[in-house]
Amino acid sequence: MDCDKFDEKFWKTIVNKSLAGIYIHDTDFKLIYVNEIVERATKFTKEELMKKSLYDLVHPDDLSLIKSEVLKVFNGEATNYECRYIRKDGKVRWVWGYVLPIECDDEILALGNWIDITRKKHLENRLKENNELFRVLVDDSPNPAYILQDDKVAYVNQSLLNLTGYTREELSKIHPLELVHPEDREMVERRYRERLEGKRGVETYSWRILTKDGNVYWVTGRPSRINYRGKPAVASILVDTTDLHRLTEMLKKKNEYLALVNKILRHDILNDITVIRAAFELGEEKLKESALKKLDRIESLIKESKAIEEAIGETYTINISDYIREITKGYEDLADIQYSLTNVFVKANESIKSVIDNLLRNAVMHSNSDDIKITIETFVNGRYGVFRIIDNGKGIPDEIKDKIFEEGFSTVGGTGIGLFIAKKVVELLGGEIKVYDNTPSGAIFEVRLKRY
Repeated sequence: MDCDKFDEKFWKTIVNKSLAGIYIHDTDFKLIYVNEIVERATKFTKEELMKKSLYDLVHPDDLSLIKSEVLKVFNGEATNYECRYIRKDGKVRWVWGYVLPIECDDEILALGNWIDITRKKHLENRLKENNELFRVLVDDSPNPAYILQDDKVAYVNQSLLNLTGYTREELSKIHPLELVHPEDREMVERRYRERLEGKRGVETYSWRILTKDGNVYWVTGRPSRINYRGKPAVASILVDTTDLHRLTEMLKKKNEYLALVNKILRHDILNDITVIRAAFELGEEKLKESALKKLDRIESLIKESKAIEEAIGETYTINISDYIREITKGYEDLADIQYSLTNVFVKANESIKSVIDNLLRNAVMHSNSDDIKITIETFVNGRYGVFRIIDNGKGIPDEIKDKIFEEGFSTVGGTGIGLFIAKKVVELLGGEIKVYDNTPSGAIFEVRLKRY
């Protein structure tokens, strides 16, 4: 399914009907948007909430904590928090929230998501009082739970087994960190060690886990140091927050895309139209030549913006070598292309075609002879699929290597948009792009994309 085909009304419905509370407030902490679940959770109407600030809802004992976390957001950081809020009827509830900065009409706003963890908080308190109650409630809980001790899984409930796909026997034979996503392992292990040593208190944070069949899920937990069978251990109840993180990431990508398109429309294209208008009004030949170049640039901007739009859509598994073979057909008459391709499967979408095309076009444009030779190779490096486009051109001087991916930068009179868009697309796909020197001459562009 191509999510990019859905209109703005569809996305508004998704956000408004989300089971997670979603809200937006400005730098004065005034609420400017809440979805339906926030109304239902707080018992206030949307009209009543629009007259309040974020602080009007927060429990007085948690105000200082929330103020410090919100300040991080307006300093450009995303943050997690856990606090109590007071409903209209005076009842107190607990929430876990995730807030990040977003830009709208040149104004920085805070986009917050929350899930109610009141039941989880109540469970934590009761678990401390009665170990037998712990076993009854946690074993039957829909929330995954575990106890780690001596670098082994000492206890898991059925929900965690269902989530990971492992049996209890299988989990008892592997190191717990093998369940953690490689990119999160250092962070999770450090906090685990510090907590066991009594250097870190109870806290709520999120990380990714890997299931037995290789799927990735986000979980949010509140690990605590406990005594289990006479020895220190770490225990936690988890909440599967995969949908919440995916929704947040999708909203963030949509915001990045809209900001970029807004810039292109307001700044780049309007400036080019000014030059074209002047050419018509003054009738000077030099201005006409410049106007034609600006028309080419506008066409390129519109075309490349489509690649950005595709990049924020749903990703799926592709064989990057198949895409390379398809795109290079249009360049085989322009260059001697050699292939060293293996089947490399990565998470991407149709936008990667624009990246391949831009890199090939760049290699041809920067050749210093009629004997253009390009080598394309693919291989696997750990969790990443990699492809390289290697040319025999004049290369890229060290002093401009950091500039070639900037918008508008060009050394051959081009639009200066191709490599900028290529980098933006790769980043939106969760990958990275780099450039190296080739020997004896030329450049190597390397693109790394996640395999799962």
